[in-house]
Amino acid sequence: MKLKSFLIILLSLFLSSNSFASEKINSKAKLIKMVTEAAKQDNQKLIDEYIKYGGNLNVQDEKGYTPLIFAAYYGHEKLVTRLLDNGANACTKDKRGNTALMGAIFKGNIKVAYKLMSTDCDVNQENKASQTALMYASLFGRKEIAKELIGKGAKIEIKDKDGRSAKDIAKSQFNKDMLNLLEKYSAR
Repeated sequence: MKLKSFLIILLSLFLSSNSFASEKINSKAKLIKMVTEAAKQDNQKLIDEYIKYGGNLNVQDEKGYTPLIFAAYYGHEKLVTRLLDNGANACTKDKRGNTALMGAIFKGNIKVAYKLMSTDCDVNQENKASQTALMYASLFGRKEIAKELIGKGAKIEIKDKDGRSAKDIAKSQFNKDMLNLLEKYSAR
């Protein structure tokens, strides 16, 4: 009962300062919105209170984004650490199948990506387009991340739904350095 009371008070305070207070959505959806927005905005105080009262860190909004996915995407390194240390699941996928690691790679949040690579998630997780974190690294020219992913077991030859591997993506981006790296590790 203590958690429920806290969350109602917290939600009331949050809603009183936000324009979406009048929306007709249930309180669970409001709470999810509050927590994911807090992660997006790096509001560590609110997240700390949520953690203190036993809030679920793996809640997902309507697009499947979790607090960890938002924190990783926006590069909030300390918050990512706090979330992981308190049970956030780095392997959770959004509705398109993307993980927090994929978001960090996409945005170039290198330190966050390294932290997420140290979790127990399979580095070869695929999104709904059969793309992997290594493919994201190849697409966005994140050579050091690609090297680390390969060191952790990322498979270079996996193909996405369009039949493209990480090497094919590097070729399409005219990224010779990435292509050389991928070919070097393919030969092993």
